[in-house]
Amino acid sequence: MDRRRALSIFVVWSLAITFAGAATPLFVTPDVPTVTSGGVELLPWQIFRYDAAGANYTLELNVPGTPALDAIHKLDEPGGWLLSVESANDLGGLLGMPALPADVIRRHGSGLYDLFFCGAALGISSDVNLDALYLAGGDAGSLVASFDIPFEFPSGSGTFYDPADLLRFARTSGGGCADWSIAGFALDASAAGSGIAAANNVVAADFRGGFALALDTPSDLAPTSGPTTYVPGHVVSWNGVTFGLFEQLAGWPAGSVVDGLSGQANPGRIDPTIEPLRLGKAPGGQLVLTWSASCSSGADDFGIYEGTLVSIDNGIYDHVRIDCHDAAPALSETITPGAASQYYLIVPYNPQGEGSYGVTSAPSVERPQAVGPLDRCSVAQILTGCP
Repeated sequence: MDRRRALSIFVVWSLAITFAGAATPLFVTPDVPTVTSGGVELLPWQIFRYDAAGANYTLELNVPGTPALDAIHKLDEPGGWLLSVESANDLGGLLGMPALPADVIRRHGSGLYDLFFCGAALGISSDVNLDALYLAGGDAGSLVASFDIPFEFPSGSGTFYDPADLLRFARTSGGGCADWSIAGFALDASAAGSGIAAANNVVAADFRGGFALALDTPSDLAPTSGPTTYVPGHVVSWNGVTFGLFEQLAGWPAGSVVDGLSGQANPGRIDPTIEPLRLGKAPGGQLVLTWSASCSSGADDFGIYEGTLVSIDNGIYDHVRIDCHDAAPALSETITPGAASQYYLIVPYNPQGEGSYGVTSAPSVERPQAVGPLDRCSVAQILTGCP
């Protein structure tokens, strides 16, 4: 390789986050012991990863104390989860006190458990069960939750919520389990299309560019672009206009309800302070790029983007994808560089979206996605901080 050519190749850092690609992987848990048509046994205290390709259910987590899980959410923190339980449970003594049905438990990547959200401390009645949840905006985002019966909140306010509603809670000062306040509807079920009947209970939820919901009984929803009736094993989408079939879980039996549902975590952000993106020579005029892992558990793969330095000199970015798969060995890829003086970006992504393209040095702002949707490894992008 020409020495001047080698020196003219410039390496820059990257990341960002998205939703709107493939529905799976999904993480699910059943309300009762369940055997799929493929013979996989799912238990209510277990979380399984479901991949539509191959209709695979793979055990992801056994929760200690064998609690019946009512809600789950995969955190960006590697190994991190949010959980809610159907009845009081101290997870085999790992919690200092039993978690109640209106509480949310956090599992840290270290394997430690503590209380993340304490319903009673906010004035939620002890007979109310939190049975669906997700975080909006990454691990430091707001909590969205649904409850199993109609209830008034705050008590005496005259505001009532139905079992199909999703409520948003925002952090107040502090990080304790009582440091939350109600911030209104995330989803007013009565206003979704012709409305989700008050008798229907949303028992699992996430947000994947639109709402992904599981219901406890066969349900007719309108308007719909999917089946006439949604049944157990169907994950239902609501995009603000129509309901649809987000995912049909292969082999899911009619007698079991999807009691916990979570999409993949966000792809996260590559931290150049841990291991800068490095460039090396390879035979035949090729280059070897190496980089560090994403800060998030949601990075299933990495996209490699190439642009020209002349565009940066002119105040624009012209990067496009040149590879959307990090082949083994991991966190390393051999590429054939373009003819011009180039810069490179490495972007974490998963089937639901891609992550950050990194930030500029001065001023510190996010680099833009590739301009053309076909020039990206994933069309959408959602930016969240590292856990």
